Amino acid sequence: QIGILLLGAAFAIYFARDFLLPVTVACLIAMTFRPLIRWFARRSVPAWATASAFAVMLLIGGLAAGYLVSGPIAGWIADAPQIQRTFIEKIRSISGPFERFARIAEDIQDAATPAGSADAQEVFVRGPALPALLWTAAGYPASYTVMLTGAIILSLFLMASGDLFYEKLMRVMPTFTDKKNALRFVHDVEGQVSAYLIMLTAINAGVGLAVATAFYLLGMPTAYLWAFPVFFLNFIPYAGPLAGVFLATLSSIVIFDSFSYALLAPILYTVIVTVENQLISPYLLSRRLQLNAVAILLALAFWGWIWGIVGIVVAVPLLVILKVFSGHIDALAPIGEFLGESEAEMTGQAEPSVSVEKV
Repeated sequence: QIGILLLGAAFAIYFARDFLLPVTVACLIAMTFRPLIRWFARRSVPAWATASAFAVMLLIGGLAAGYLVSGPIAGWIADAPQIQRTFIEKIRSISGPFERFARIAEDIQDAATPAGSADAQEVFVRGPALPALLWTAAGYPASYTVMLTGAIILSLFLMASGDLFYEKLMRVMPTFTDKKNALRFVHDVEGQVSAYLIMLTAINAGVGLAVATAFYLLGMPTAYLWAFPVFFLNFIPYAGPLAGVFLATLSSIVIFDSFSYALLAPILYTVIVTVENQLISPYLLSRRLQLNAVAILLALAFWGWIWGIVGIVVAVPLLVILKVFSGHIDALAPIGEFLGESEAEMTGQAEPSVSVEKV
């Protein structure tokens, strides 16, 4: 019965994704800024004013990013045929020695084929054209912009509600001790999640700026644009950095004439992400909120299946929230034990697991 219940809940979340996804993002935004709003409220700044300021900042930042990205993307779409031809020519120049080996293998195969035998039919599988990929990629920002705008508007109301939720919680608690414990619980959960999300966002923004600066020094055109995809890709463990390195490799092959010089971009990208993952994030993020790799992979697979790309981005933040809740609720303690690192990893006696900074 529990399995059927969980399966039904998963399908319900899947079919209600158009409603639940912006609500989830709005809750994450509100949970991130609530401690800051409470800090300003203690200094006589109304909650609605602080919430409105944060919401306006997010909207302006999103619109500015969209404006900066829209022009170059339109240019890439217009030049897509030329970009595709350039890329194919570069790949052919690189694969020249391999083609000679392929011709030698074909000659050997022809010599071994009996005379008069029917020629094997060749089947060619044509991959997706570069213009189609660019058009597909260009369609995502529009839909996600609409979703994010709705999430920000909803988060504005959640943040502007002030301490309404806590007042309702205090009223339903039967005793003063229960009221005090419940208030301490929600403040602790909110504070830990907010600190994690703010620090994670700051780290990923720093990685995006570092990669953009490195690409600018290499001479890549519109290098500042790389700060945006790197920022979002760095929320995704494993696949995000790999996708970023792959995109950097493709772009540098098209841009630079020398193949060896083109390899500098993905190499620098890899170095920056490795330093962040192995040194910066473990030092800045709370050790208590680190997750084991199995839990991260399962969360990525589940939320990616449920909600697509945005689900992959929010997978680890949702996992961190569950980890924080499991540390305060005895019934969820086994789940928290499964999500956390092993004792050997916590004491440094084994290879450290992937930290949760890669949401």
